[in-house]
Amino acid sequence: MDKTLFKLNEIQKQVLIGTLLGDGGLRFRGKNCRLHIKHSINQISLVNYKREVFKNITSMKVNVFKQTIGGTDYSFAEFVTLTHPEFTKYYNLFYPSSKKVVPESINYLLVKPLSLAVWVMDDGSAEYAGTSLQTHSFTEGEVKRLIKTIFLNFGIETNKRLNKGKWVIYFPKASMPKLEKLIGSYLLEDFKYKLVPYSTRKSITP
Repeated sequence: MDKTLFKLNEIQKQVLIGTLLGDGGLRFRGKNCRLHIKHSINQISLVNYKREVFKNITSMKVNVFKQTIGGTDYSFAEFVTLTHPEFTKYYNLFYPSSKKVVPESINYLLVKPLSLAVWVMDDGSAEYAGTSLQTHSFTEGEVKRLIKTIFLNFGIETNKRLNKGKWVIYFPKASMPKLEKLIGSYLLEDFKYKLVPYSTRKSITP
């Protein structure tokens, strides 16, 4: 694999943006960064999807392993890409002081439905009447910046809600048809449930 010829293509950029807003991380290894993807084993289809997207800059196969957290064993799936200056550029945007932030330029980055779809697959959660994005790691100001970007770039109205003392982004019932039309076709089958609010799910009787 000749890394000197590598450039992120448009699909990779879009998936990277959604991943960085979600669960993905960039870390230095040597003088450049690599992308680390780690999800619960229940989300292994998403790990495999991302591994396929970044296959031309990844030599590691998907690794399935167990990790003890709080005395309980959990199963995860992960992979890391090779290091590359392309990833370092995004590290400088999202990690200006080593902690992940929402860049002030996010309105120029989160512009494609695929990015939003990947973010929803990473951090989306079905609610009673809508869907939320679990943005607990971001500040209130950063959440407001994301809400503004989603409205300006996609025309979808959202609001912020407190959840466990942190702010999350909420897509209300009125916004769900527009959200589904925008990103529904990009969602992996295993993740389409995130756009199905509890109130609309058919009850199952034994």
